[in-house]
Amino acid sequence: MTGTKILILPFAPRTKKNSSRIVKIGKFSKVLPSKAYEKLEKQCLGLLPFLWDKEPISKPINLKCYFYKDRNYKSDLVGYLQAIQDILVKGNVLSDDNHNIVNNTNGSKVFLDRQNPRIEIYITEIEDYDNDSI
Repeated sequence: MTGTKILILPFAPRTKKNSSRIVKIGKFSKVLPSKAYEKLEKQCLGLLPFLWDKEPISKPINLKCYFYKDRNYKSDLVGYLQAIQDILVKGNVLSDDNHNIVNNTNGSKVFLDRQNPRIEIYITEIEDYDNDSI
């Protein structure tokens, strides 16, 4: 991978941890993400195969994301980043989201765009990555 790869997901960002649900499965309880997150994940996983036809990334990258919300509410950048990283792993864009692959998320921001909510993802390989400095 050379240069910056850009993926645009035309969906309003959602986090996994807000409005999580507890469901009973027999004698056990399980925490599930919100229905809004599950909808986002399903939409993204349906689109990602058309946007990413390469092998999953396994080299160090900067994952810069611009999250354009559909409503003006307090939001959690870290929650959005966690959610989109999980989706990118599940969608085979990233082989994993540990620090050896998603080395940083420099430049990520949250914006408001009521007419065109979306998630813009900029993936840039880090050429001079030194794993020994960690």
